[in-house]
Order: sequence, then C-alpha cells, then structure tokens
Amino acid sequence: MAVQENLLLGAKASKNATLTLVFLSILKGVVGFYSGSASLIADAIHTSLDIFTSLAVWIGLKLSMRGSEEKFPYGYYKADNLVSLFVSIIILFSGVELVREALLNIASPVEIKLQGIALGTAVFSVIAMYALSQYKFKVGKQIDSQALIADALHSYTDVFSSLIVAITIIGSLLGVLWLDSAGVLVISLMIFKLGIGMAKDSILTLMDAWLDKDSIERIRQNVGSIQGVKTVDEIRLRKSGLVVFGEIEIEIEGDASLKRVEMLFEEIEKTVKNEVKNLEHLVVNVKPEKISVMKIAVPVLMQEGLHSKVSRHFSKAPYFIFIELENNDIISWDVSENPAAGLEKKKGLKAAEFLKDQGVNVLIAGEIGEAPFHTLRDNFVKLLQMPEEIEDVEQVVKKVSELNTLTAPTE
Repeated sequence: MAVQENLLLGAKASKNATLTLVFLSILKGVVGFYSGSASLIADAIHTSLDIFTSLAVWIGLKLSMRGSEEKFPYGYYKADNLVSLFVSIIILFSGVELVREALLNIASPVEIKLQGIALGTAVFSVIAMYALSQYKFKVGKQIDSQALIADALHSYTDVFSSLIVAITIIGSLLGVLWLDSAGVLVISLMIFKLGIGMAKDSILTLMDAWLDKDSIERIRQNVGSIQGVKTVDEIRLRKSGLVVFGEIEIEIEGDASLKRVEMLFEEIEKTVKNEVKNLEHLVVNVKPEKISVMKIAVPVLMQEGLHSKVSRHFSKAPYFIFIELENNDIISWDVSENPAAGLEKKKGLKAAEFLKDQGVNVLIAGEIGEAPFHTLRDNFVKLLQMPEEIEDVEQVVKKVSELNTLTAPTE
C-alpha cells in the first residue's frame, strides 16, 4: 500500500476514534457527576484527554501527507513522531492530575449513588474502549504509524482503567468506600508507565535512533548473499513518521560499471524492502573491490631493474618498469620499452594507451600532459606525483603510500 493511502487510512481511523471518545467521555462524565463516583469522573477526564491525543494524531497524519518542498526536502513525516511525543506528555500530565484527585478523596470517601447505572456505564466503557483500542492498533500496525500505535496503547489503558472503575463501584456496593480512590491511584500508575515508555520511543525516533537491531543483521546477511556483493560495510536506517530512509554501503566484486551497479541496486532495494516496511528512499553507496595487488608503472631511463634511474618526463621516457605490489611488498617487476618514445606527435596519448593495455592501475610520473592525464584518469588509473629528491625506482616504490595524487596535468 502506498504511503499516501496509509496516511489517509490512519487519518480516517483517528477521526472515527475521536468521535467515539467524545461520546464516551460525555457519558462517563455525566454518570460520574450524578453518581458521585470519583473514579468514574477520573476515567471521564482520562477519556477526554484521549480526544485531544486522537485529534493530535489526526493532525500529525494530515501534515505527513504534505509533499516535500525546499524547506522540508524529506517531507513532513516526522510530524507523526512529534505528535507521539506530544501524546506521551499529555498522558503523563493526566496521570499527575488523577493522583492529585485520588489523594484529595481518599481521606474522605463519598458513597456512590446510582450504583447500577454507574456500574453499567463502566462495563460498557470497558467493551467500547477495548474495541476502539484494537481498531486503532490494527490500523496503526498496518500502516506502521508510531503515533497511531501509541494512541491505541493509550486507549488500551482506558480498558483497564474502566475495569478498575467497575471494581471500585462493586466495592462501593459492598461498603468498601475507599476503594474508589484507590482505583484512581492504580489507574494513575498505569498511565505513568505508558507515558514514560512512549516518550522514550518518540525521543529516540526523533533523534534518528533505529530500535530494531535484528533487522540490521538480517539485511546485512541477505544483502551480503547477493551475487556480486563482496562485503556490506555500513547500514544506516532512520524512521520518519510512517516511512523509513536508508543508506547502505557495499563493496562489489569486479568492475563497477553503471549498468552493473544499477542491476545490483534493484536487487538490494528489493531485499531491504522485504525487511523494512514503508521504505521511502534507499541510497546505495558502491565501492569497487579493494585491489589486493597493485600494478605500478614508473617511467625510467635505463633497463637496470629496481635500480633504474627514474625519468620525470612521462611520454619521453625510453622505458617503463612495471611493478606488482602486494601489502607494500614487491612480488614481481618487468621492464618494457616505451612504444611512444620515438613518435613526433601524440606520444603522450600513445604511451597512456600502452599503460592501459598493460593493466596498470597506478602511475608515478613527474610531468604529464593533458591528453594522457585524462585518458588514464578516465580508465581509473591513479596518478601519483613523483618526488623531486628520489632518483631510484626502489626508493620511489617504498614511498608510494606517501606520494601526493596528481589532480591536474603538469604540462
């Protein structure tokens, strides 16, 4: 189901819940007032606060439906999380008020009148609030709305609070008058526990914390099993309202051509979507496989192996020495003539094409023209600046990790 359809479904659920809560709060308030039941009045206050929380959830979901814009490039989805935090604050506030009322009434309990009507109202409230909480929870889970789920859990506490009200009224029938205020205190404790838990989850989500660690491990395992993916380095997910934004960094085997990367992206996105509901956007950062063996080319003046004198002129050098380096250790080397050295025109370009054909991935050069520079760069050959003070090939190779990268032609 599309995100916009989810938001519409959630907004409709919040609207229906608000109307139901208005009816229940009025019913419990009126019966509580005429019967003198403090717990029923407290439950009516609790339910009336639910009206504001349901309205807040509705507003948050409606805001989330607004598209992205220059000021909010990621949309208004976090309005859902802000509303969830707001709901938790209201829940805690209602708990404080109920405790205050209970402490005032526990010292001087009042006998409940119209006990049958009060008990019937409490039982009806239990049934109605249970049905309402299940409805909101089902829709909240379906669309993955943190605010709607939080609101459903809040309504679920009303089920227990109404049940406690029924018990206190039964206690009044049996002559245990203080049970009414004690019931209010129990309801308040339940409200505090719920509010603190909701506030914690809302704050963590607003700070982009990802709470489902198991899903990260499953994604790492499933993406790592895709053919062509060598390693999965980083996985970052963050929830914004109903939707999730993600970033994954992988290392692939072989070349990183655009067509190959595009094919891998489609498979990776599908894999992540299987684990993460409402994935809105996924960034896949692809790194080519780390080169275990570097093939380095150095222009030289003579054929004396690793002791050859280096040539600072890339295209005019009579020879190139090719060195294979693994973990900074030389494992082999070979000297070849530069086929472009005797040419009058385009010798730099010819020399660059020669190195490309030899599979070179690093060139150490002093002077290099524009055409060979761009030819080698376009073929992913790394260009390093040859140091001024070193003349021996072996000394140059030993310092390869310290050399500066050439970022522009030098001739």
